[in-house]
Amino acid sequence: MAALGVCWLGLTPARAQEPAPPPPPTPTTASDWLTREKLLGDWGGARTEMGNRGVTMSLDFTQFFEWAPEGDDDRGFDYGGKLDFKVRSDLGNYVAKGLAATSHVEFRYGDTPLLAGGTLLPTSASLLFPEAEGEHIKIPALYGSYLFSPQFVLNFGRFDTVDLYLKPFTGGEGVDKFMNIAFVAPPMWARTIPPVAEGVIGAFLKNYEPVVTLGLIESTEEGFFDNGATVMWDVRLPFKPFKLPGQYSVGGEFSSITATSLDQTKLALLPPLNIPLEEEEGAWTLNVTAHQYLAYDEGTKRGWGAFGMFGVTDGNPNFVDVFAHAGFAGSVSLRGRERDTFGLGYYYSGISDDLQNTVEPLIRMRKEQGFEIYYTFPPTGWSELTADLQIVDPFLLGSETRLFFSVRWKIEI
Repeated sequence: MAALGVCWLGLTPARAQEPAPPPPPTPTTASDWLTREKLLGDWGGARTEMGNRGVTMSLDFTQFFEWAPEGDDDRGFDYGGKLDFKVRSDLGNYVAKGLAATSHVEFRYGDTPLLAGGTLLPTSASLLFPEAEGEHIKIPALYGSYLFSPQFVLNFGRFDTVDLYLKPFTGGEGVDKFMNIAFVAPPMWARTIPPVAEGVIGAFLKNYEPVVTLGLIESTEEGFFDNGATVMWDVRLPFKPFKLPGQYSVGGEFSSITATSLDQTKLALLPPLNIPLEEEEGAWTLNVTAHQYLAYDEGTKRGWGAFGMFGVTDGNPNFVDVFAHAGFAGSVSLRGRERDTFGLGYYYSGISDDLQNTVEPLIRMRKEQGFEIYYTFPPTGWSELTADLQIVDPFLLGSETRLFFSVRWKIEI
């Protein structure tokens, strides 16, 4: 306040009290620009200043160049992009200690391989949100967090559930790690957890890591609890084999939703069939998930390992009755390539017997399975380039095995 008073009075401090002028800024070289972590650096000091005030921001621009089958003998080229802006604010100094706010704004444009090759699970998860076609902008996440103690945190508001599915080797919203929805967000969620939902989620913590998670959210994205509610839960199991980091958990959901197995969802590409189905009330899922590092550097917090998931559902209104995936992923263990990452995964998605029996006069279905392999390397400090190959055996009986190839370029602005 003393400095403000001096300005108001039109006075200046004595010469001896003036601070020494800051040193001239060091010119940015081409090498510095290529190696720094963000394209625009510190935003002229704004990032550091906001960080000191408890605000962290990220702005990422991801482009997708995809070659996908359009028929039995021809292929097409699709191009699309995604802009993700995320802000987290620590409100402890302004509102209440332990309170924080998180938001996410996403914008998508361009094309993505929809119904390409007759696959059930989308091969490019990121471009499905907020909508699968055209130009769309949305705020999928805007929620508060209150840390009651080092042992319990409560989150409340609007959640981007695809953001929340973050595992050591899977998740990543389709802009990091794998691209197929099978590894980005479990398709078993189609009838219990929508991509965007309001509600509350609490977690019991150990060393600030969740060991038990409980939540109550909407069962559908439209309306406010207009079509039931979902109770979600997850329990971290105390396994630590090999004396290396790992995550083992069992979890699931119970929902009071009213739906049919042919209701459309962003987590799968269901055929639009005009078949009258009896609505079912209630849905549930159960899963076991494992992520285990097989090599890990404590200094860099990098390594690679194996992952797996096995889940079952009620089978109606869920269109998937059994789902599983497994593979290897993580950082490359080569000197000089520590920032490179890779993934190799297999998924299996079973189709419920009820759905198969219902549509069999029109369409004959089978389980869908596929492989995905990706390799990511950073051409600069602020960007990542990924080559992604998927081989899918589609769920429509008689469909040929399909091959998808994509290049993903992510820029951290």
